[in-house]
Amino acid sequence: MLKKVFFAVLALGLACAARAQEPENDYVRVGDKLYDIEPHDTEGNYSYLSDYAGKDGKYLLVLFWTSNCPRCHAAFPEVAKYAERYADKLAVVGVMLSDNHNGWMEMYRYRKPFEWPNLSDGKLLGEGAAVPYGIGLYPTFVLVEPTENKIVRMWSGFKLDRFQAEMKPLFPPVL
Repeated sequence: MLKKVFFAVLALGLACAARAQEPENDYVRVGDKLYDIEPHDTEGNYSYLSDYAGKDGKYLLVLFWTSNCPRCHAAFPEVAKYAERYADKLAVVGVMLSDNHNGWMEMYRYRKPFEWPNLSDGKLLGEGAAVPYGIGLYPTFVLVEPTENKIVRMWSGFKLDRFQAEMKPLFPPVL
């Protein structure tokens, strides 16, 4: 009996210790201010993500993507339609997150797949800009309002109808 109690207490102690080591879910959420990161472009010029927020009174759509993500690449044409149609009130910036940083820099220097600025922090998926945003699925979109730089929409994955539904309250679908 004493042996059973000992092992029960030991198991409970181990469970509590494991739970205490788990990080709290302290991710950026809708309603929070844009979390600033310091990414760079393909030329190595650093800037802050906040440098793009609220510019000219425009909403900012941040597109977090990876180079080996088919849904990310599928999203580019739709994002480009919105960027063109709503150029007067919507800015877009891409943030590439990947373990193929050098490949991204070389590819993007010679073939720019889209017109908006594309940046990277040069860190692995689980270490860099994805962490404060709690990103585990790509692409992830973060829509920021222009006055206080607060996040008004945030969603992951790309399906045309979902993208249009998330954008619709502020930007009607582009056909």
